[in-house]
Amino acid sequence: MLLTDGSEATMAAGQGFYFVFFTLFVVTGICAGSFMNVVIYRLPLMIFGAAEDERLSLAWPPSHCPVCHHRIRFYDNIPVVSWLVLRGKCRYCRTRIPVVYPLTEAVTGLWFAVVFFCFAGPVSTLLTFSVWAGLLPPLALFCLLYCITVTDFRHYLIPDVLSLGLLWSGLVFSVCGLIRVSPFQSVTGCVLAYGIISAVQYGYRVIRRHEGLGGGDAKLFAAASVWVGLSQVPWLILFSAVCGGVLYGIKKFYQRNILVQTPELLPGQNADNGNNDTVCTGVYIPFGPAIALATLVLFFTRV
Repeated sequence: MLLTDGSEATMAAGQGFYFVFFTLFVVTGICAGSFMNVVIYRLPLMIFGAAEDERLSLAWPPSHCPVCHHRIRFYDNIPVVSWLVLRGKCRYCRTRIPVVYPLTEAVTGLWFAVVFFCFAGPVSTLLTFSVWAGLLPPLALFCLLYCITVTDFRHYLIPDVLSLGLLWSGLVFSVCGLIRVSPFQSVTGCVLAYGIISAVQYGYRVIRRHEGLGGGDAKLFAAASVWVGLSQVPWLILFSAVCGGVLYGIKKFYQRNILVQTPELLPGQNADNGNNDTVCTGVYIPFGPAIALATLVLFFTRV
């Protein structure tokens, strides 16, 4: 009887321990989503010099309303919660706050929760370094691809800093043995993907006399190939093309700007310098989201 009671107490303590770690992990994910919002909003402004404050960076100035310029207090900057409390409006000027902000935070928190459940393992392993190190690749991959997706969707822009971050983080994880792709597979896959896409770009430009793929797409393909390896490069290109075709089909079917839209051009940016993906004259489709989705699928499934 005493042994049974002791076992139940140990099990209850273990469950409580697991719940605490899980909660902290999800909260960390929501906070990561909040920082991703900063990257998505500020990085294009920094690239094209469109910010009113020349000192603009990811860290400065502190969060403020872009309309009335009031500084956002800490109690109005709590991820998800503050947006709900303020009913999606600025406290001072009542300007509507886009739903993409809490949505990004919630989606990122949900992804952290899924990764924890799938990869963290039992309670007994939560204090081992290898377990936490193994959680880093799927988290980093998702966060970088999410920022690339939203930025490309809004502005037809794939910032080099994000593509390079994806590339180098993949190489580091490969060298450390944290992903199922060897360093040789990562490097050769990167070179092959960049070569193929660059050749396609050149051929399309020669034949059609205008760009068919943006330079950012070739870099993103190369970075994504680091994560999936040489053997998956053909599948990566195929799946990306299929996803891009679906987006184009939705555009043509609805004939409305729903998923494929005119980009939000920034001062200093035009329709030809934002890494655009031209499908036909006057029609542009952001190809970054398609590449990102294909990369996630291949990373977790390994065709």
